[in-house]
Amino acid sequence: MGGSRWRFWRVLRVAARDLRRRWRLVEFKLARQFGLATRADRQFFLLVPLIGVIAGSLGVVVHGLIDGLRRLLWGADPSFLAAATEAEWWWRVGACTLGGLAVSVVVWLGKEPVGGHGMSLLIESVARRGGEVPARPVILRAIAAVLTVGAGGSLGREGPMIRLGAMISSTLGRRFRLPPHRVKILLGCGAAAGLAAAYNIPVGGALFAMEVILGNFALEIFGPIVVSSVISTLIVRAVEGNLLVYPAPGFELESLWEIVAYAGLGLVGAVSSVVFVWAVRGGVLAFGRLRFLPPALRPALGMAMLGGLAVAYPQVLGSGVETATLAVAGQLSLGLLLVLPAAKLLATALTAGGGGAGGLFTPSLTFGALVGSAYGYGIHHLFPGTTASYGAYAAVGMAAIAAGTSHAPISAILILFEFTGNYDLILPLMVAAILSSLVSRRLYPYSIYVAPLRREGVEVAHRMEEAVLAGLAVGDLLRQDRDVLAPATPYKEVVARFLGTRRSRLFVVADGGRLVGSVSLHDIKHALDDPGTLMAVVAHDLATPIEATLVSSQRLHEAAEEFARWDFERLPVLDEAGAYQGFLAKKDLLAVYAQEVLGRPAMLATFVAGNEEEAGRDYVELPPDYSVRAVPVPPALVGRTLAEARLPQRFGVRVLEIRRRLPDGETTPIIPEAATILGHLDEIVVLGPDAAVERLRHPECCDTESDALIGLN
Repeated sequence: MGGSRWRFWRVLRVAARDLRRRWRLVEFKLARQFGLATRADRQFFLLVPLIGVIAGSLGVVVHGLIDGLRRLLWGADPSFLAAATEAEWWWRVGACTLGGLAVSVVVWLGKEPVGGHGMSLLIESVARRGGEVPARPVILRAIAAVLTVGAGGSLGREGPMIRLGAMISSTLGRRFRLPPHRVKILLGCGAAAGLAAAYNIPVGGALFAMEVILGNFALEIFGPIVVSSVISTLIVRAVEGNLLVYPAPGFELESLWEIVAYAGLGLVGAVSSVVFVWAVRGGVLAFGRLRFLPPALRPALGMAMLGGLAVAYPQVLGSGVETATLAVAGQLSLGLLLVLPAAKLLATALTAGGGGAGGLFTPSLTFGALVGSAYGYGIHHLFPGTTASYGAYAAVGMAAIAAGTSHAPISAILILFEFTGNYDLILPLMVAAILSSLVSRRLYPYSIYVAPLRREGVEVAHRMEEAVLAGLAVGDLLRQDRDVLAPATPYKEVVARFLGTRRSRLFVVADGGRLVGSVSLHDIKHALDDPGTLMAVVAHDLATPIEATLVSSQRLHEAAEEFARWDFERLPVLDEAGAYQGFLAKKDLLAVYAQEVLGRPAMLATFVAGNEEEAGRDYVELPPDYSVRAVPVPPALVGRTLAEARLPQRFGVRVLEIRRRLPDGETTPIIPEAATILGHLDEIVVLGPDAAVERLRHPECCDTESDALIGLN
């Protein structure tokens, strides 16, 4: 028995070793074929299509779960709208309430709300958390979204798919220890693949992720996102087929003058978009005031009220895809066109305000189709010979509302083009979407995805580069100033201070941290005009007023604007009470930009010696191709001493510190010595060229049989 068990583990180890060798061969071929020099490049290259596969597969699963719940509650009719219309009034209320109670159970078990706007979570992750998306709230919201949308809630199925794709891609990026800017791109890949899988829109999904979530159209981002989006779409098409969501054949401009009518729809769409954002916000605030009702019961109340509204208007149930399709086909009566826009708006506010989970993108499209239909009905009635039927205006109205609520006209145009498959509508789509986006931004500067963050006091930048800087505060890069001058510092000592530093400007600080002014080398020259008075001159006499200051809580993108306005290399930093804390150096700001945006992690390193508060920080600038990183001890080096490992000779790296994990889980630093034995749970902090550090991160980097192979990378 013992011999067979030993043989089993031996076979398993051989198989694992063979698998690792095959993986190294794949990495080697990728490096040679595509010029992927580092392990991080190769991992990123392989994760992009993998994310597309995962998101597409999740899309099929989420579709199946939502459809299965709908059949369970509303019957086997393939048309959800038909099933809801034929159902008795009490069943409409009961089915919605039952779904709301199920969501309430999720809230109660999860001990946190599942409502809110998931897209805001992703935008905040990009702007402030380096692309990190927490898994638990995303999973809870996905479960709640299946229950909400499957029971008839007025939200979209794209919500859970976008969030799940983004969460999984972010988790994979961090699991493989990719740099933050790569993790953010992977997050965009997951979000784009999720939206593409939801509605068969590979191009629109990619542009939506770039324009709304990342705020960047750089080529480095465009390629990976499109790849993931296309792969995800192909998987869903293989299972569900390739069908247009809102087919709109035969629509075209009846005359050149009709473009004026579509421009008017853009203006109407702008106002309607702001109303939509305010209505959703009002629903959240209204349910928030029901303090007598436990938060876990609010989804049940919101869904029950939705069911009551559906007694009169069953068209408000669900995301509204079928209702919008009827509007595009011109099959809604005038009476419904006058009532349904307000009813759908109220339904969405009840579902989202009560704490239901799902996406707001699809309900906004339905609302836009209904508003566009009502507008188009009136325009066609006034000018029947020169305008198209109201179905064309329904399709264009969807683009106008989508652009107005998201402030993303480019993705709105492409998404509606993919939805309808009608190229003849592209010009009206462009006019209405761009006008709606511009005017709605003037009326209300925050999109439906950013407005929740704004209410929480989170400032989100519009561009990815700006968001990178907005994710850090001035205090994060604050340097302690050991060259401050007291107001009574004599002239001779002021000169000595300048001779002992390379700075051209020193700050004068009084007792209590009050910033008096600054003294520059140029100011010192004026005192030389009258050498006889030099003995009486002090720093206060030489100080000039400070033109610009920063507050430690300010975001770095605001600091960048201050540096752009003034020709200074350093700006003083004050605390909230106005006391001087230190200064922010322009080169530190540029180093962060290079590290987070340009992907040059070796441009900025900080070493802290002793007590940071007493000793301050010593900043060491590394060459562009060098970095300081903590890496796990390779398995082949476990049990060896540092002298036996010969890391400087074999890899060209120096060990700065050893981090050893203790039995209680704590980590203690160890000063490296030649006789120090490396443990299997140790981490070594190394300094060296990027390529050498990447080689050291290979689990088999120190195997003699693999050294030659890795050396070729």
